[in-house]
Amino acid sequence: MGFRTGFVLASLLYITSSYDYPLLFHGQVSEAAVNKAISFYLSMYNAPLSVSVLIHTVFSIGMVGIVAKLVRWSENDKYFGTLSLLLYFGSVLMYVAVSIPNMRVLARPDEPSIVHRAVFDAESYRKVENYSFQPLSFQETASVVQVIGATNVIITAMLAGVLLMQLGEWYSIRLDRIAENKQRQESIAKLGAHRHDDKKVN
Repeated sequence: MGFRTGFVLASLLYITSSYDYPLLFHGQVSEAAVNKAISFYLSMYNAPLSVSVLIHTVFSIGMVGIVAKLVRWSENDKYFGTLSLLLYFGSVLMYVAVSIPNMRVLARPDEPSIVHRAVFDAESYRKVENYSFQPLSFQETASVVQVIGATNVIITAMLAGVLLMQLGEWYSIRLDRIAENKQRQESIAKLGAHRHDDKKVN
């Protein structure tokens, strides 16, 4: 995951955090906070195709970047690269499996097939087989946006883990290079000392 990819993803998650945190960490959820979050996520879901393409392209570039590093398969990639790929793939999976279905249900809360795919705290009557379908209640809608917010927090943590793995790999490579340079300098110094001793003998 390159700097530009990380910057774009961090910017997106920072924007969403202003809508997510009031729903997750401010105690009682207010109707105003829920409505603000709904409006924001609906604007993202109904955004022009170019916006969706941009977001998905950024995710794809990050994945390709990590996979490309793994192709070289150095000693560091066994640990840092593999963990980075797992964390990044997990964040993409969370986005595809949770965020997208939940944003879709905000846009189409009257469609049973859409509602059934979403992840939220459903009313008790929905947990009965062959129940009479009803649109989402306010509590269920609030749960939908809370799940989106919680997913964003998890994705943020995963991407932070990717960043830490990348920094760890960079630091490990730097230490290896320092050790190699030190060993090379010592070898050169020993070789110079041997030559100096040979000249004295001659």
